[in-house]
Amino acid sequence: MKLHFTSLFAGVLVMLLFVTSLAAQNKSTLSDSTIETLSPVSVYALKGKPTHKYLKLTHADWVKHDAGEVLLQVPGFSSIRKSGDFGFDPVFRGFKWEQISILNDGGLTAHAACPNRMDPPSSQVMINQVEKIEISKGPHNFRYGPATGAVINFKTADPLFSSQKEMFGRISIGGESNGEIFRTEGQVGWRGEKLQLSATGSYSNGQDYKDGSNNLIPGVFNRGAINLNAAYLLKQNQIASVIITRNFARNTSFPTLMMDLLSDDTWLIQGKYQVRSASRWYHQWNSQLYTSVVDHQMGNGLRPTAATMLSHVFANTQTSGGRTEFQVTKNNSTIYVGADLKYEYANGSRTRSMLTGMMAGKTFTDTLWQQASLLRTGIFAQLDKKMGKYELSVSSRLDMVHARPNAVSAKYAATSTDLESSDLNPSISAGINRIFSPSFQAGIWLGRGVRSASITEKFINYLPVGLDAYEMVGNAQLKPEANTQLDLILAYKTQHTSLQATVFVSSVQNYISAVVDPTLQPTVTTAPGVRRFINISYARLSGFEFTWGQKLGRFFRNEFSATYTKGQNRELDQPLPEINPFEIRNKLTAALIGNTLSAYINLRHSFEQNRVSAAFSEKTTAAFTVTDLGLNISATQKMQVSVAVQNLLNITYKEHLSRYINATLPLNSPGRSLVVMASYHF
Repeated sequence: MKLHFTSLFAGVLVMLLFVTSLAAQNKSTLSDSTIETLSPVSVYALKGKPTHKYLKLTHADWVKHDAGEVLLQVPGFSSIRKSGDFGFDPVFRGFKWEQISILNDGGLTAHAACPNRMDPPSSQVMINQVEKIEISKGPHNFRYGPATGAVINFKTADPLFSSQKEMFGRISIGGESNGEIFRTEGQVGWRGEKLQLSATGSYSNGQDYKDGSNNLIPGVFNRGAINLNAAYLLKQNQIASVIITRNFARNTSFPTLMMDLLSDDTWLIQGKYQVRSASRWYHQWNSQLYTSVVDHQMGNGLRPTAATMLSHVFANTQTSGGRTEFQVTKNNSTIYVGADLKYEYANGSRTRSMLTGMMAGKTFTDTLWQQASLLRTGIFAQLDKKMGKYELSVSSRLDMVHARPNAVSAKYAATSTDLESSDLNPSISAGINRIFSPSFQAGIWLGRGVRSASITEKFINYLPVGLDAYEMVGNAQLKPEANTQLDLILAYKTQHTSLQATVFVSSVQNYISAVVDPTLQPTVTTAPGVRRFINISYARLSGFEFTWGQKLGRFFRNEFSATYTKGQNRELDQPLPEINPFEIRNKLTAALIGNTLSAYINLRHSFEQNRVSAAFSEKTTAAFTVTDLGLNISATQKMQVSVAVQNLLNITYKEHLSRYINATLPLNSPGRSLVVMASYHF
């Protein structure tokens, strides 16, 4: 798709001038944005009826092929990128990997089958079946499992039943000029008095894209998914449901890694049972069983390295579990109590076929995770209580975790004498909120969350899965990582202004990192060496998030945010790796013609990041400013259209957490791109 961007810019500017002129005649006003609750839990609505209590995202999110990209709209989130358009691995306040728990409906999740996390759990979330995203920041909510950095819960909509049988659905389609990206998604369903059935599907693909300097960046991807959802009303206030999701990815470029994704096939299945009762001792009883299976293949067949050594990886992971939870509501108190269980298994092998040199004709097979398994059982309880102008929240859980390899590699076994581990992890958090006036409130939370090391951190077997090309080897005796964190939240709101500031300080004991071990020899001779996972006695992270919303007259709204995190390895007295720099955003929106037409200009400035880890040879990143323009049109109640120009000024920039294609070639972000989306409901 080729565009004359000078004409495009002129058209957009004329459109904005037209929008501004209409503002003087339009009598509609923007709705207020109120603070529903002041706590480390934020809810972001994706679909459903508009509500002033949620941050409303647009219909364009439904066609996104990666939920990690949707999270980037939330202040404080960034992502590790190894591919231009797929596998956005979320990072929040410097926490990443298993420090962030990514769930569907509080339980279902998928373990990355690629050791390099080409397929992080967020990439397996089918975003167009999600009603809202619940983000629990820090170690303050333990209902859904251990929490250290954050818990991201993608929640599907509760089923609706109707005395009149009816069909419902929608279809969305969109595209981006830079990278020739095509996206589509849709849903069709039927509901009656006791039964609701729906099928949801999506498909996206893209090609290589150009950065702001007209350099071609590998960005090919193919992504699809289909979902079947059935809910049955057993009796009044008792619902049983089954959700089955099938995801697939094909032939996707990962230029910063040694291989590309050839195929990724995933099944996610969950069954839920919900009881609501006003007459029993509990108000709600929710139970869930789930399982996920990921089959993943990658190889270097399209790389120059294939001329000397042909590499291929086949890996699979399984995650199964369940949870049950009772909610008891009495007077001004709500109590949650329950138990959960999760079993993870990871297996895979890499074959290396030598094509040249003295080893020509030989094939070597390397095990990835040594058929490792991890079993976690836990119990939890949470109390939320209102006491006049105070709101108290206490959350706790106790986990027992057992991990072991089931097919030990001789080379790995030589690094450790004890290959099994068992941990008992207590976690607790308490917070209180004080309402000083209708306009001002403040809260303080102190929590300690404990997590055991992941399968990768314990059992990865000489593979480069980190920031650089060093091979990584696991450590079965890693101690659990414990984050003690203090959050202070201040909020102020009037009819035209809302401000919220959050300051956090985090002290992490037994922080899991890695160091070069000169006594270990890499499996592949081209690797610079081997890093071994270890515990750092003490690491510290601190920072803030600030948001400021203003209603400017009848038609305009301005939203400003600033986020910053500082991470320090206190043992080495140097910065922690992969911490996003200080960032500010500003979005000016004009809502016109009864809110059926809105235009916006969005600016994001990322400052220079020169606090980098010398131990991981991390590189600094230059500052940049990106400008986007957009127009959203609600043509009818059933149809919405949006047009946007991303990276309007066509600047060349690299996100700090994006990897490098080679030592000197960064994975730059896309240059200017025209984005068009349309959605129709029926």
